[in-house]
Amino acid sequence: RMNAEESSMNTEELIERMTEGLEPVAPLPSPGKRAAAWLLGAALYLGVLVLAMVSASGAAGTAETAFWGSQAVAIAAGVLASIAAFVSVVPGLANRVRWWAVAAFLVWLATLVASPAGVDWSTVAAADHEWVCAGFIVIGGAPLAAALAWMLRSGAPLSPATTAALAALAVATLANVGACVSLPHENGAVTFAWHGSVVLAVVGIAAWSGRRLFSWPKAK
Repeated sequence: RMNAEESSMNTEELIERMTEGLEPVAPLPSPGKRAAAWLLGAALYLGVLVLAMVSASGAAGTAETAFWGSQAVAIAAGVLASIAAFVSVVPGLANRVRWWAVAAFLVWLATLVASPAGVDWSTVAAADHEWVCAGFIVIGGAPLAAALAWMLRSGAPLSPATTAALAALAVATLANVGACVSLPHENGAVTFAWHGSVVLAVVGIAAWSGRRLFSWPKAK
């Protein structure tokens, strides 16, 4: 039998052999710092995109308090969702912020539903110009989604559907703000029906395809 000293030496030798040639890996920054970096890039990107759209169309968002209040809530939802997405790829870290993100998203929808009295909801479906806004959210938000997915894959997405849904919520709500600011909207009912539907569709598709987006490499 090996005595305790020999067993200890063999264990240490085994560890040394297993770690031989491996280079140290720097730990990832905190979820808050990573989210801040992505949000900064998103703000710059959307700012340039909005300026380009406004210059081309000559239109801009309304100056009404209700309009900007709704945009502020949407921004809060996007910020919280991005933080929650980064938290979700850190195993063992409590992710209470995701519920705040969902709450902010629901409040945003509520601000749109609370439209002025007398809104003709039958005209909402006929707002064909809203297809441009839908394209802004989906196509304009694609680079942001790609960058966010790349950053999230460096973590450990143990709940890929949740991670993908939170990432999609962050991208879609922020891109929605860009669409609202750069293109005129008749009322909150139109925004609720079109933008709300697009955001929900994007989040749903992302959650459904989460395992493909954040799949773990199979052991060979």
